[in-house]
Amino acid sequence: ILGSATPSLESWIAANSDDALYLSLPKRILDRPMPRIEVVDMRQELRDRNGSIFSRSLQSALRQLKETGQQGLLFIHRRGHSTFVSCRSCGYVMECPNCDVSLSFHHTHENAKPLLRCHYCNFAQTQPQKCPSCSSTYFKHFGSGTQRVVQELARSFPELKAIRFDSDTTRAKGAHRALLTQFAQGESDLLVGTQMLTKGIDLPQVTLVGIIAADGLLNLADFRASERAFQTLVQVAGRSGRGEDPGRVILQTYAPEHPVIQAVQRQKYEPFVEAELKQREALNYPPYGRLVLMRLSGMNADAVQTAAERIGTALMDAQVGEVLGPAPASVMRVAQRYRWQVLLKLERDRTIEHLEDLRSHCPSGVSLTIDVDPMNLM
Repeated sequence: ILGSATPSLESWIAANSDDALYLSLPKRILDRPMPRIEVVDMRQELRDRNGSIFSRSLQSALRQLKETGQQGLLFIHRRGHSTFVSCRSCGYVMECPNCDVSLSFHHTHENAKPLLRCHYCNFAQTQPQKCPSCSSTYFKHFGSGTQRVVQELARSFPELKAIRFDSDTTRAKGAHRALLTQFAQGESDLLVGTQMLTKGIDLPQVTLVGIIAADGLLNLADFRASERAFQTLVQVAGRSGRGEDPGRVILQTYAPEHPVIQAVQRQKYEPFVEAELKQREALNYPPYGRLVLMRLSGMNADAVQTAAERIGTALMDAQVGEVLGPAPASVMRVAQRYRWQVLLKLERDRTIEHLEDLRSHCPSGVSLTIDVDPMNLM
Protein backbone atom coordinates (compact mmCIF):
# COMPACT_ATOMS: atom_id res chain seq x y z
CA ILE A 1 0.00 0.00 0.00
CA LEU A 2 1.44 3.35 -1.03
CA GLY A 3 -0.25 6.64 -0.22
CA SER A 4 0.94 10.08 -1.30
CA ALA A 5 -0.42 13.42 -2.45
CA THR A 6 2.66 13.79 -4.68
CA PRO A 7 4.00 10.35 -5.69
CA SER A 8 7.18 10.08 -7.72
CA LEU A 9 6.80 9.74 -11.48
CA GLU A 10 7.97 6.12 -11.22
CA SER A 11 5.25 5.42 -8.64
CA TRP A 12 2.65 7.18 -10.78
CA ILE A 13 3.47 4.99 -13.78
CA ALA A 14 3.39 1.86 -11.61
CA ALA A 15 0.05 2.85 -10.02
CA ASN A 16 -1.56 3.10 -13.44
CA SER A 17 -0.27 -0.27 -14.64
CA ASP A 18 -2.19 -3.55 -14.70
CA ASP A 19 -0.33 -4.74 -11.60
CA ALA A 20 -1.75 -2.06 -9.28
CA LEU A 21 -5.13 -0.83 -8.07
CA TYR A 22 -5.21 2.98 -8.16
CA LEU A 23 -7.64 4.82 -5.89
CA SER A 24 -7.77 8.61 -5.87
CA LEU A 25 -8.81 10.91 -3.05
CA PRO A 26 -9.63 14.15 -4.89
CA LYS A 27 -10.91 15.97 -1.80
CA ARG A 28 -9.69 16.54 1.73
CA ILE A 29 -11.21 14.76 4.72
CA LEU A 30 -14.61 16.26 5.63
CA ASP A 31 -14.48 18.03 2.25
CA ARG A 32 -12.38 20.84 3.70
CA PRO A 33 -11.17 23.30 1.04
CA MET A 34 -7.58 23.37 -0.14
CA PRO A 35 -5.65 26.44 1.00
CA ARG A 36 -5.55 29.44 -1.32
CA ILE A 37 -2.03 29.92 -2.73
CA GLU A 38 -0.94 33.48 -3.41
CA VAL A 39 2.22 33.86 -5.50
CA VAL A 40 4.19 37.04 -4.71
CA ASP A 41 6.68 38.40 -7.24
CA MET A 42 9.63 39.52 -5.12
CA ARG A 43 11.02 41.51 -8.05
CA GLN A 44 8.02 43.80 -7.79
CA GLU A 45 8.50 44.03 -4.02
CA LEU A 46 12.03 45.30 -4.61
CA ARG A 47 10.83 47.76 -7.24
CA ASP A 48 8.34 49.03 -4.68
CA ARG A 49 11.24 49.57 -2.25
CA ASN A 50 10.49 46.68 0.05
CA GLY A 51 13.92 45.24 0.85
CA SER A 52 12.66 42.89 3.57
CA ILE A 53 12.75 39.10 3.19
CA PHE A 54 9.02 39.27 3.95
CA SER A 55 6.70 40.55 1.23
CA ARG A 56 4.06 43.10 2.18
CA SER A 57 1.40 40.43 1.85
CA LEU A 58 3.23 38.10 4.24
CA GLN A 59 3.86 40.94 6.68
CA SER A 60 0.13 41.67 6.78
CA ALA A 61 -0.69 37.99 7.32
CA LEU A 62 1.85 37.72 10.15
CA ARG A 63 0.31 40.70 11.95
CA GLN A 64 -3.11 39.03 11.79
CA LEU A 65 -1.88 35.82 13.47
CA LYS A 66 -1.79 37.34 16.94
CA GLU A 67 -5.19 38.95 16.49
CA THR A 68 -6.88 35.70 15.43
CA GLY A 69 -5.01 33.43 17.84
CA GLN A 70 -3.92 31.16 14.99
CA GLN A 71 -0.51 29.76 14.05
CA GLY A 72 1.71 29.66 10.99
CA LEU A 73 4.63 27.88 9.36
CA LEU A 74 7.47 29.64 7.56
CA PHE A 75 9.41 27.44 5.13
CA ILE A 76 12.93 28.14 3.89
CA HIS A 77 14.98 25.52 2.07
CA ARG A 78 18.23 26.25 3.95
CA ARG A 79 19.25 26.11 7.57
CA GLY A 80 21.72 28.59 9.05
CA HIS A 81 21.70 32.35 8.64
CA SER A 82 23.04 33.18 5.17
CA THR A 83 24.02 31.28 2.04
CA PHE A 84 27.48 32.82 1.79
CA VAL A 85 29.63 35.65 3.15
CA SER A 86 31.42 38.02 0.79
CA CYS A 87 33.69 41.03 1.12
CA ARG A 88 31.93 44.14 -0.19
CA SER A 89 35.23 45.78 -1.09
CA CYS A 90 36.89 43.15 -3.27
CA GLY A 91 34.24 40.44 -3.73
CA TYR A 92 36.20 37.71 -1.91
CA VAL A 93 33.91 34.83 -0.80
CA MET A 94 34.65 32.82 2.33
CA GLU A 95 35.07 29.21 1.18
CA CYS A 96 35.60 25.85 2.86
CA PRO A 97 39.26 24.75 2.76
CA ASN A 98 38.16 21.12 2.28
CA CYS A 99 35.30 21.50 -0.24
CA ASP A 100 34.54 23.57 -3.32
CA VAL A 101 31.63 25.36 -1.64
CA SER A 102 31.13 28.62 0.20
CA LEU A 103 30.80 28.70 3.98
CA SER A 104 27.38 29.49 5.44
CA PHE A 105 27.01 32.01 8.25
CA HIS A 106 25.54 30.65 11.50
CA HIS A 107 24.55 32.73 14.52
CA THR A 108 24.36 30.56 17.64
CA HIS A 109 23.28 33.19 20.18
CA GLU A 110 23.26 36.93 20.75
CA ASN A 111 26.76 37.32 22.23
CA ALA A 112 28.48 34.52 20.31
CA LYS A 113 31.16 35.12 17.71
CA PRO A 114 29.91 34.82 14.11
CA LEU A 115 30.45 31.23 12.94
CA LEU A 116 31.04 30.07 9.36
CA ARG A 117 30.17 26.42 8.67
CA CYS A 118 30.42 24.04 5.70
CA HIS A 119 27.22 22.07 5.12
CA TYR A 120 29.17 19.27 3.40
CA CYS A 121 32.07 18.36 5.72
CA ASN A 122 30.95 20.34 8.83
CA PHE A 123 34.16 22.41 8.91
CA ALA A 124 33.64 25.51 11.05
CA GLN A 125 35.55 28.70 11.82
CA THR A 126 34.80 32.07 13.33
CA GLN A 127 34.21 34.89 10.88
CA PRO A 128 37.42 36.94 10.52
CA GLN A 129 37.44 40.59 11.47
CA LYS A 130 39.09 41.50 8.17
CA CYS A 131 38.91 40.15 4.62
CA PRO A 132 41.74 37.62 4.03
CA SER A 133 42.23 39.10 0.55
CA CYS A 134 42.15 42.88 0.98
CA SER A 135 41.89 43.42 4.78
CA SER A 136 38.59 45.26 4.42
CA THR A 137 36.19 45.05 7.37
CA TYR A 138 33.06 45.25 5.21
CA PHE A 139 31.41 41.83 4.96
CA LYS A 140 27.93 41.15 3.62
CA HIS A 141 25.75 38.09 4.26
CA PHE A 142 23.91 36.98 1.13
CA GLY A 143 20.83 34.76 1.01
CA SER A 144 18.60 33.58 3.83
CA GLY A 145 18.46 30.59 6.15
CA THR A 146 16.27 29.59 9.06
CA GLN A 147 18.37 31.54 11.57
CA ARG A 148 18.09 34.77 9.62
CA VAL A 149 14.32 34.34 9.24
CA VAL A 150 13.95 33.93 13.01
CA GLN A 151 16.11 37.01 13.63
CA GLU A 152 14.13 39.10 11.16
CA LEU A 153 10.90 37.96 12.82
CA ALA A 154 12.19 39.05 16.24
CA ARG A 155 13.15 42.45 14.86
CA SER A 156 10.02 43.14 12.79
CA PHE A 157 7.39 41.24 14.80
CA PRO A 158 8.54 41.17 18.45
CA GLU A 159 5.03 40.22 19.55
CA LEU A 160 5.30 36.86 17.73
CA LYS A 161 7.09 33.88 19.27
CA ALA A 162 8.93 31.62 16.82
CA ILE A 163 10.48 28.15 17.08
CA ARG A 164 13.28 27.19 14.70
CA PHE A 165 12.81 23.64 13.40
CA ASP A 166 15.73 22.27 11.39
CA SER A 167 18.57 19.76 11.69
CA ASP A 168 20.55 22.18 13.88
CA THR A 169 17.84 22.45 16.55
CA THR A 170 16.65 18.81 16.47
CA ARG A 171 19.96 16.97 16.84
CA ALA A 172 19.45 16.10 20.50
CA LYS A 173 17.44 13.00 21.35
CA GLY A 174 13.74 13.85 21.66
CA ALA A 175 14.22 17.44 20.42
CA HIS A 176 12.08 16.85 17.32
CA ARG A 177 9.04 15.76 19.33
CA ALA A 178 9.64 18.32 22.09
CA LEU A 179 9.60 21.27 19.69
CA LEU A 180 6.46 20.02 17.92
CA THR A 181 4.75 19.51 21.29
CA GLN A 182 5.57 23.07 22.33
CA PHE A 183 4.13 24.36 19.09
CA ALA A 184 1.01 22.18 19.29
CA GLN A 185 0.36 23.41 22.83
CA GLY A 186 0.35 27.01 21.63
CA GLU A 187 3.65 28.07 23.21
CA SER A 188 4.71 29.59 19.89
CA ASP A 189 3.00 31.46 17.08
CA LEU A 190 5.30 30.33 14.28
CA LEU A 191 7.34 27.28 13.33
CA VAL A 192 10.27 28.21 11.08
CA GLY A 193 11.96 25.31 9.32
CA THR A 194 13.28 23.47 6.30
CA GLN A 195 12.04 20.32 4.53
CA MET A 196 11.28 18.86 7.95
CA LEU A 197 8.08 20.93 7.87
CA THR A 198 6.69 19.35 4.73
CA LYS A 199 5.25 16.16 6.21
CA GLY A 200 3.77 14.84 9.41
CA ILE A 201 2.49 18.14 10.79
CA ASP A 202 -1.29 18.00 11.13
CA LEU A 203 -2.33 20.86 13.39
CA PRO A 204 -5.78 22.43 12.97
CA GLN A 205 -4.68 25.83 14.28
CA VAL A 206 -2.15 26.30 11.46
CA THR A 207 -3.85 28.56 8.93
CA LEU A 208 -0.85 30.31 7.37
CA VAL A 209 2.10 28.92 5.45
CA GLY A 210 4.74 31.33 4.19
CA ILE A 211 7.29 30.08 1.66
CA ILE A 212 10.13 32.57 2.00
CA ALA A 213 12.07 31.81 -1.19
CA ALA A 214 10.82 29.06 -3.49
CA ASP A 215 13.61 29.72 -6.02
CA GLY A 216 16.22 27.77 -4.05
CA LEU A 217 14.45 24.53 -5.02
CA LEU A 218 14.39 25.27 -8.74
CA ASN A 219 17.04 24.78 -11.42
CA LEU A 220 19.21 22.28 -9.55
CA ALA A 221 21.59 20.13 -11.60
CA ASP A 222 19.31 17.08 -11.57
CA PHE A 223 16.63 15.95 -14.01
CA ARG A 224 14.31 15.41 -11.02
CA ALA A 225 14.66 19.03 -9.82
CA SER A 226 11.21 20.14 -11.05
CA GLU A 227 9.53 17.03 -9.67
CA ARG A 228 11.10 17.43 -6.23
CA ALA A 229 10.41 21.17 -6.09
CA PHE A 230 6.74 20.54 -6.92
CA GLN A 231 6.49 17.79 -4.29
CA THR A 232 8.09 19.91 -1.56
CA LEU A 233 6.08 23.05 -2.23
CA VAL A 234 2.74 21.23 -2.51
CA GLN A 235 3.43 19.23 0.65
CA VAL A 236 4.37 22.28 2.73
CA ALA A 237 1.36 24.19 1.38
CA GLY A 238 -0.82 21.30 2.48
CA ARG A 239 0.06 21.93 6.14
CA SER A 240 -2.29 24.93 6.06
CA GLY A 241 -6.04 24.86 6.69
CA ARG A 242 -6.32 21.30 8.00
CA GLY A 243 -8.84 22.35 10.66
CA GLU A 244 -12.15 24.16 10.45
CA ASP A 245 -10.60 27.52 9.51
CA PRO A 246 -9.54 28.01 5.86
CA GLY A 247 -5.85 28.01 5.05
CA ARG A 248 -3.70 30.52 3.22
CA VAL A 249 -0.32 30.07 1.54
CA ILE A 250 1.95 32.93 0.50
CA LEU A 251 4.64 31.76 -1.92
CA GLN A 252 7.45 34.26 -2.50
CA THR A 253 9.52 33.88 -5.68
CA TYR A 254 11.62 35.79 -8.20
CA ALA A 255 10.29 33.54 -10.99
CA PRO A 256 6.47 33.51 -10.78
CA GLU A 257 6.28 32.41 -14.42
CA HIS A 258 8.24 29.18 -13.79
CA PRO A 259 6.17 26.08 -14.76
CA VAL A 260 6.66 24.54 -11.31
CA ILE A 261 5.41 27.67 -9.53
CA GLN A 262 2.41 27.81 -11.85
CA ALA A 263 1.63 24.12 -11.22
CA VAL A 264 1.91 24.54 -7.45
CA GLN A 265 -0.49 27.49 -7.50
CA ARG A 266 -3.04 25.39 -9.39
CA GLN A 267 -2.48 22.46 -6.97
CA LYS A 268 -3.14 20.01 -9.80
CA TYR A 269 -0.86 16.98 -9.80
CA GLU A 270 -1.90 15.22 -13.00
CA PRO A 271 -1.30 18.09 -15.49
CA PHE A 272 2.15 18.67 -14.00
CA VAL A 273 2.99 14.96 -14.25
CA GLU A 274 1.81 14.72 -17.86
CA ALA A 275 4.04 17.61 -18.92
CA GLU A 276 7.01 16.28 -16.97
CA LEU A 277 6.61 12.77 -18.38
CA LYS A 278 6.68 14.11 -21.96
CA GLN A 279 10.08 15.67 -21.28
CA ARG A 280 11.39 12.52 -19.61
CA GLU A 281 10.27 10.35 -22.52
CA ALA A 282 11.86 12.65 -25.11
CA LEU A 283 15.19 12.50 -23.27
CA ASN A 284 14.94 8.80 -22.31
CA TYR A 285 15.18 9.57 -18.59
CA PRO A 286 13.43 7.48 -15.90
CA PRO A 287 10.79 6.15 -15.79
CA TYR A 288 11.26 5.54 -19.55
CA GLY A 289 14.98 4.84 -19.46
CA ARG A 290 17.52 3.57 -16.95
CA LEU A 291 20.57 5.28 -15.50
CA VAL A 292 23.80 3.99 -14.02
CA LEU A 293 25.93 6.57 -12.21
CA MET A 294 29.63 5.94 -11.63
CA ARG A 295 31.02 8.19 -8.89
CA LEU A 296 34.79 8.37 -8.50
CA SER A 297 36.67 10.09 -5.69
CA GLY A 298 40.18 10.36 -4.31
CA MET A 299 42.74 12.69 -2.79
CA ASN A 300 44.70 13.06 -6.07
CA ALA A 301 42.82 15.20 -8.61
CA ASP A 302 44.73 13.93 -11.65
CA ALA A 303 44.31 10.27 -10.69
CA VAL A 304 40.54 10.66 -10.26
CA GLN A 305 40.16 12.43 -13.60
CA THR A 306 42.30 9.85 -15.42
CA ALA A 307 40.30 6.95 -13.96
CA ALA A 308 37.02 8.63 -14.93
CA GLU A 309 38.26 9.11 -18.49
CA ARG A 310 39.30 5.46 -18.73
CA ILE A 311 35.90 4.28 -17.52
CA GLY A 312 34.14 6.61 -19.95
CA THR A 313 36.22 5.27 -22.84
CA ALA A 314 35.59 1.65 -21.81
CA LEU A 315 31.82 2.21 -21.72
CA MET A 316 31.82 3.95 -25.11
CA ASP A 317 33.88 1.13 -26.64
CA ALA A 318 31.41 -1.43 -25.24
CA GLN A 319 28.52 0.47 -26.89
CA VAL A 320 26.08 -0.51 -24.14
CA GLY A 321 24.26 2.82 -24.10
CA GLU A 322 24.66 6.60 -24.17
CA VAL A 323 27.61 7.80 -22.08
CA LEU A 324 27.39 11.26 -20.50
CA GLY A 325 30.75 12.49 -19.23
CA PRO A 326 33.14 11.95 -17.67
CA ALA A 327 32.68 15.27 -15.88
CA PRO A 328 33.48 16.82 -12.51
CA ALA A 329 30.73 16.40 -9.90
CA SER A 330 28.57 19.46 -9.21
CA VAL A 331 30.70 20.01 -6.09
CA MET A 332 34.09 18.83 -7.28
CA ARG A 333 35.83 18.58 -3.90
CA VAL A 334 34.28 17.44 -0.61
CA ALA A 335 36.33 16.76 2.55
CA GLN A 336 39.53 17.13 0.48
CA ARG A 337 38.44 14.36 -1.91
CA TYR A 338 38.11 15.20 -5.61
CA ARG A 339 35.03 13.83 -7.34
CA TRP A 340 34.22 12.95 -10.96
CA GLN A 341 31.32 11.03 -12.41
CA VAL A 342 30.23 9.13 -15.52
CA LEU A 343 26.53 8.66 -16.32
CA LEU A 344 25.35 5.77 -18.46
CA LYS A 345 21.88 6.03 -20.01
CA LEU A 346 20.16 2.80 -21.09
CA GLU A 347 16.92 1.70 -22.66
CA ARG A 348 14.39 0.57 -20.06
CA ASP A 349 14.64 -3.14 -20.88
CA ARG A 350 18.43 -3.12 -21.33
CA THR A 351 20.58 -4.86 -18.75
CA ILE A 352 24.30 -4.41 -18.31
CA GLU A 353 26.68 -7.02 -16.97
CA HIS A 354 30.19 -6.95 -15.57
CA LEU A 355 29.88 -3.45 -14.10
CA GLU A 356 32.25 -4.48 -11.33
CA ASP A 357 34.96 -4.98 -13.97
CA LEU A 358 35.15 -1.19 -14.28
CA ARG A 359 37.00 -1.08 -10.98
CA SER A 360 40.08 -2.37 -12.80
CA HIS A 361 40.49 1.11 -14.27
CA CYS A 362 40.88 2.67 -10.81
CA PRO A 363 44.25 2.82 -9.02
CA SER A 364 44.42 2.08 -5.29
CA GLY A 365 43.84 5.72 -4.27
CA VAL A 366 40.62 6.12 -6.28
CA SER A 367 37.30 4.71 -5.10
CA LEU A 368 34.42 3.88 -7.46
CA THR A 369 30.77 3.76 -6.45
CA ILE A 370 28.33 2.28 -8.97
CA ASP A 371 24.76 3.48 -8.42
CA VAL A 372 22.15 1.72 -10.57
CA ASP A 373 18.93 3.77 -10.95
CA PRO A 374 20.31 6.62 -8.76
CA MET A 375 17.85 8.83 -6.91
CA ASN A 376 20.24 11.78 -6.90
CA LEU A 377 22.73 12.90 -9.56
CA MET A 378 24.41 15.63 -7.51
